[in-house]
Amino acid sequence: MTSPSPRVSSIPRLARPRGRRSLGAALARVAGVLGLCALTVCDSLDNIDVEVGGKAVVPPGTLVEEILASLDFPAFQSIDLSAEFENQGVTKDDVDEVHMLEFTLRIESPADGDFDFLSSVSFFAETEGQPRVLIAELDEVPRGARELSMEVIEGVDLKPYVVAPSMKITSEATVSGRPGEETTIAADVVLDVDVSVPGC
Repeated sequence: MTSPSPRVSSIPRLARPRGRRSLGAALARVAGVLGLCALTVCDSLDNIDVEVGGKAVVPPGTLVEEILASLDFPAFQSIDLSAEFENQGVTKDDVDEVHMLEFTLRIESPADGDFDFLSSVSFFAETEGQPRVLIAELDEVPRGARELSMEVIEGVDLKPYVVAPSMKITSEATVSGRPGEETTIAADVVLDVDVSVPGC
């Protein structure tokens, strides 16, 4: 009498392909998740914010003065962001684009000071070999203000100025008179720097 053919070997043959497909699908899912994580990391590293600050001292004067040629911020006369970039692990060679996010002015002293002496103000970026470009302005200063948010000029790419050996920020201002006492103004600038990240 002939013994029936063993069928137990057919089970592993059916199970193994199914296991390989499951493993492949799992690996594909893991790769997808890792890819999304990598994109998220790249997005977070692709742009960095760089802050630049300075102070200007406006001497007291009389109300007969009508023009204040500029607000003199010594720290803005030679700006080199190499150290800030190094702290972020990048260099000027990695910079793709630079756009201004914020430009604010505030009265630091005296405690009761305000911008009533200022009628309008404009700021420009300058560097050797590039045209002077308007970056922020305020055509009408509100009365009684101790802090001003400048209107940032959209679409201005500051990369040629930022990657230069140094750039400066200059200003033009019109006033109805100087303040009654010495006034210190602090300026804060925030730049959005788009950089190339290796592997992204």
